[in-house]
Amino acid sequence: MMLDNRIERDIDACYEAVFDPTRWTDTLHGLARSLNAACMMFYPGNPDASSNDPRNPAREFGAMPSSRDYGDLLCEYVKNHWYLGHYRAERGMPLLRAGRTVVTEHDLATDEERRRLRHYNELYMAFGFPGFAMVGLKVHGGLWAVPMLRAKGQGHFTTEDSKALARIAPHFRRMISLSETMALAQGRTALATMDALSCAAFLLDSVGNVLSHNSIAERILGDGLHLSGRRLRAADHASELELRKLVHQAITNRRPSSLDASHAVAIRRDTRRPLLVEALPTAGIIGDVFQSTSAIVIVKNFEDRPRTTSDQLRGAFSLTPAETRVAVLLATGAGPGAIADSLHLSKETVRAHMKMIFAKTGTHRQGELVALTANMAGTSPMT
Repeated sequence: MMLDNRIERDIDACYEAVFDPTRWTDTLHGLARSLNAACMMFYPGNPDASSNDPRNPAREFGAMPSSRDYGDLLCEYVKNHWYLGHYRAERGMPLLRAGRTVVTEHDLATDEERRRLRHYNELYMAFGFPGFAMVGLKVHGGLWAVPMLRAKGQGHFTTEDSKALARIAPHFRRMISLSETMALAQGRTALATMDALSCAAFLLDSVGNVLSHNSIAERILGDGLHLSGRRLRAADHASELELRKLVHQAITNRRPSSLDASHAVAIRRDTRRPLLVEALPTAGIIGDVFQSTSAIVIVKNFEDRPRTTSDQLRGAFSLTPAETRVAVLLATGAGPGAIADSLHLSKETVRAHMKMIFAKTGTHRQGELVALTANMAGTSPMT
């Protein structure tokens, strides 16, 4: 190991990267060098220990902080699925889950085994990284690892190296925890901003659980939406299915630009106008490199706003009288069945009218039509 003061200096630099995530690549490079390693990264472990993929599916693996010399190997690791059937994960992760702080290459395979192991020879040796150690840590119940690689000439990690790595393991835990605390604080600031805009808003974690919500959201719960097991749910069954799709898209796409910009869901209520719901990934909104947050769900209540008139709809989009009657009811959140009963039409006729309405208004689903009519009535939905 190198001198302790150099290690301490580079650990301090990593703490600074928590506040300035653009520095992670360089600070981890420096720390790896001070630990006599070639490269290192933060690796989110899969909470499902039985999965053959050791990566946490709720976090974007390629966006995790890593040092500069890890890049090419990580690209190969992901592109050609080297994480599957990987002896280091299959043998090492259970040891970390059982309480080990550090595992090294010599804990996982013998010299004889390594001569035959495909991952060792075709991946790590091909990139010139024979040495391996992995620091394990638990953050808020989730398993994380900090793998490190040594290049040819640096040798393998020794027992003394493992002791030194164990001493700095608490720093890695605090870095992740501090970053997640900051992300939650930024998320709550975003929720307060939505309060000022008269929008209910919910902050979701990496798997879709509600981490926090604002005061307007608190008032709207129980009126079409509710929390169940930390999940945001809709009382109406059809709306619930749409809400699940919306949230899933937001927490899996990660980037706002990857979403359908017009995607909105109308949450139907029995006697009141629908709630309009959109979900935005927090990437780019919250500086959360460890991805403890995933999305902000924004809810707009148009109950006390002016309603779009049939004349406005008919004039703006050249709707026929029959289409106008269906469009007005769609804008209230009514489903095809309820519209058919109200207008004494068959469901097939209602669906045919809906197809024409969507085509003429340039919308694709009911939530978009609700947003459009809200705009026409002088209320801008969230953007």
